[in-house]
Amino acid sequence: MGRFQCIDCDREHHTATSCPRCRTRRGQVELCGSHGARHVSRCGTCRALARSHSGF
Repeated sequence: MGRFQCIDCDREHHTATSCPRCRTRRGQVELCGSHGARHVSRCGTCRALARSHSGF
């Protein structure tokens, strides 16, 4: 199961569609499974995920 972070309240959770704390339905950012942070370009895992999501 993926981890996400709400950009409104910064709470980490497992719901991609809304934040269980503040109930906002926008701004759910997926966290990197390798190191538990937001996706970063210097992480090899993050780069592979970005390429697979973009279709390149």
